[in-house]
Amino acid sequence: MKLLITGGYGNLGSWLVRHFSDIASIEIYVISRTKKSFLDQYQHTFIQCDISNLDDCKAKLTQLNFDYIIHAGSVNDTFEQSYAQNALLVNTLGTRNLLECINKNDLKNFIYLSTFHVYGASEGIITENTPTSPKNDYASTHLFAEYYVKQFHQTHNLPFTIIRLSNSYGCPIDVQSSKWYLILNDLARMAYVENKIVLKSNGKASRDFIWMGTVCLVFEKIVHLAKAPNDIFNLSAEKSFQLIKIANDVKEAAISHLNKSISVEVNNLDLSEHHQSLEVSAHKLKMLINYTPEVRFKEEAIAIFTLLMQNY
Repeated sequence: MKLLITGGYGNLGSWLVRHFSDIASIEIYVISRTKKSFLDQYQHTFIQCDISNLDDCKAKLTQLNFDYIIHAGSVNDTFEQSYAQNALLVNTLGTRNLLECINKNDLKNFIYLSTFHVYGASEGIITENTPTSPKNDYASTHLFAEYYVKQFHQTHNLPFTIIRLSNSYGCPIDVQSSKWYLILNDLARMAYVENKIVLKSNGKASRDFIWMGTVCLVFEKIVHLAKAPNDIFNLSAEKSFQLIKIANDVKEAAISHLNKSISVEVNNLDLSEHHQSLEVSAHKLKMLINYTPEVRFKEEAIAIFTLLMQNY
């Protein structure tokens, strides 16, 4: 079985490469503009390709055959000055370039990693029937990419699965990751470096967080489906966690693993109560495959501490 993972050196993509490398029956290929050595220990074939460049995709991909494709390649660093342009080129146009150039004859499932942000909702229960109303370029470009996936299903009989993922967390595999701004990563590094955790808010805001290990297991089950469902699914933990709870989990992990006294400071000037409740329903996906999310904030915080200790 040949599996192509785009964005395989990214935050979640690298978890997917590591996960699938343990399955002997799967031959992994990774697309990226540049090869990175931190995944060398996990068997995979590197394909140097810029998906935002159609000519490059035609030259590198048209002669290759894959059984499954997990398209996780995107640009997500919304704070970058040129983000709007880069997101359109990579997230949207890059998806179309990939769809145009891959051999679709033997492909069993094109699995597109989208985001629950396409709904643009901040409260209530989100299901796949919730109207999409993206509020930023990250969400808009992913939603437009979804349209391309469905377009190629209509025009080329593309077998597909679209996964709208909620907030995922887990220790970066590479210490040089650009994703240290993500909540768990940021809090754990702050505890390690500064011996304290400082929240910009009162910590009462809550979000759905799902462990990337669970995400990888779900993707493995999707790959092993007898047939692509040709449908859209939310992937979430179906449970929200307050930021102060995550901060306290990091604190406990630091006390036990680093033997440090860690304080948690909140912004007492933030008087918001955060009564808004947002639930991302994964009921539809659970009707297709069975999964039970694990809560592993403490374990992943310890993994981050270990990564930092090994590199600094």
